[in-house]
Amino acid sequence: MFAGRYLWWVLIGIGIFIFAALGLDPITWLTIQLLGCEEMAGACEPTIRLISGMLKPGCIWIAIGVLFVATLVRLHYLSLLWFWGPVAAIWFVAATPFLLFISADMAAAWPVVLAMLPVALLFLATFIAYLMVPFEDADTHPLEASATLRLAARLAAIYSVLAAAAFMPALSRSAGALLDMPALSVVVALAQPYLQTMLIFGTDSMAPAYAVLVLFIATLAASLLPRAAARPPARSTIMLRRLRR
Repeated sequence: MFAGRYLWWVLIGIGIFIFAALGLDPITWLTIQLLGCEEMAGACEPTIRLISGMLKPGCIWIAIGVLFVATLVRLHYLSLLWFWGPVAAIWFVAATPFLLFISADMAAAWPVVLAMLPVALLFLATFIAYLMVPFEDADTHPLEASATLRLAARLAAIYSVLAAAAFMPALSRSAGALLDMPALSVVVALAQPYLQTMLIFGTDSMAPAYAVLVLFIATLAASLLPRAAARPPARSTIMLRRLRR
């Protein structure tokens, strides 16, 4: 998937999300006013259930699905799917509960929103913006400028994946339910606090995670800097090649 087409699908996904989060509530209110069902107790419940209970979550899931599939196709086009595909999938899984929450309650106070904001969502947003760069126009590949940059980006991504797993409240319940292993839920629930303590280095803040996020952003930005042009071969090297021929 070319960068322009990827940008188009990302904008479509964001547009669907904004429409579902901000536009369906006024539509629900307008529909109730037009039907005049508020005068009868329980008469508006089917309409509210249809729009707010089915249509709104469905649009949110469609928006997330569009972004997820477009990201995987873009990674496949750039030959980055084998490593960054699973990483992006974990970012999406970790960010989905927050997206569902914020779409259901757009009037939530900013302190509550910031307290629930997953770091994985910030990594995901940064990576999606990075994939919009038209690498194919310059016949280059992402993160090919330096092996050090590739290593730093992958280490930051691995840290973010571990942080997403450590701070995901529903991970233990979901893992046990999907694999039908109740004991796994207990193991994950017991391991998560230790993993959290290790990732934040024993502190009570998410400052280490945000520091890794800054490193990730800086690494991606540095990979976009123009590389120094390769030195032309020396005259003696050219003459030697001619003699060999």
